[in-house]
Amino acid sequence: MKYSAIFFSLMFLCSLTATARQPEKEELQFLIIEALSRNPEIAAEVSKMKMMDERIPQAGALDDPQFTYKLMEFPGTRLGEAAYQNFELMQMIMFPTKLATRKDIARVKAEHAHHEHLEKIIEIIAQLKKSYAMLWNARTSLTITMENQRLLLQIISTAQTLYAVGRASQQDVLKSSIELEKLQTQESSIRQEIIGAESMLRAILNRPQEAAFGSIELGELVPVQHSLEDILQFAADNRPMIVHDSLSVREGDLMVRMSRQEYFPDFKVSFERVTMPTMGVKTWTVMAGITLPLSPWTFSKAFARVDEAQADRSMRASMYVAAKNMVSAQIREAYSRVKASEVQVRSYEQTILPQTSQSLQSLLAEYQTGKTSYLMLIDGFRMFQEMKMDAALARMKYEQAIAGLERQAGVVNLIVIPISPKENSK
Repeated sequence: MKYSAIFFSLMFLCSLTATARQPEKEELQFLIIEALSRNPEIAAEVSKMKMMDERIPQAGALDDPQFTYKLMEFPGTRLGEAAYQNFELMQMIMFPTKLATRKDIARVKAEHAHHEHLEKIIEIIAQLKKSYAMLWNARTSLTITMENQRLLLQIISTAQTLYAVGRASQQDVLKSSIELEKLQTQESSIRQEIIGAESMLRAILNRPQEAAFGSIELGELVPVQHSLEDILQFAADNRPMIVHDSLSVREGDLMVRMSRQEYFPDFKVSFERVTMPTMGVKTWTVMAGITLPLSPWTFSKAFARVDEAQADRSMRASMYVAAKNMVSAQIREAYSRVKASEVQVRSYEQTILPQTSQSLQSLLAEYQTGKTSYLMLIDGFRMFQEMKMDAALARMKYEQAIAGLERQAGVVNLIVIPISPKENSK
């Protein structure tokens, strides 16, 4: 079972618990650990794993023996007058290879449950990261809106001052008030987005609905260092869903073997103690039986069972190939989305935002000295506001794209996947 890559990532995250945690701050690595221990969907998969593991010894065991007690040939309704009292112990014995194959099938099913558990972990962590980025974006948007309101109040104050000395029209003051009202309306909408994002996080973390969240930070942008080919190879070897489907093919082989073993007979053995109380006789009866799976009237059933198992195996093999192709396509799409988002975020951080901020400050200074119109100033303000919002949105999309790529690659953190630098440099 290929669990090493995912467990390596989880151990990396768990090692971070040694660091002093700031209670007023919601750090992503600690939220991941909290989700691993509290998320009900992950807990359900853990129970499912235990359930499937316990089925392995059951599959390799014989059917329960049957004990029978019989009273025979009594003339009336008094049980004590029975002529015979029989005690029988009967056991059905499956052909030995059938038991071994049935146990192998149970082992594969148990391994399925382990990979489904890992797949659920990856899915929940990806959801957590996307919701975390969504909450960060909503809170950042609220901060930007509040800052824009303060900046707009400064513009309004400048417009009122210029109006008082006859250097600005009343329309400038009115338009500024309208812009401020629009920002206040936008603030209300953003607060609703924050509530929705916090509710999603609470559901993932299984926190009470009244629980509050501390501050959230994304930190510096961390670009993906691994090549697309490295990630594709990693996913082909480690993605739990891929391993799950490859095991389905193995399970199909075992099912074909099991269906062919139905040609082999099963056995029945019984021991019976016969007593005749009225005559004082006590005897033993031993009986052995065998099934006849290849009797002329059951040929069609036996052959059809094998054909059904072979068709099922072919279906599983086709689904395995389809799953690999789909994962490959999804990784390629997610990787391109990550790279495009990275370029966009860099562009906002390094070029667009600094230039837009500089342009707005210049326009504000020129408006105060009467060198530019209010229309130019308010257009610059709107552009500045829009670019800051777009920059936050681009960062959120980048973080969500990274989470999506990790989800498709089958890892909880791309930074710690074990790919050598030599391979990565190709």
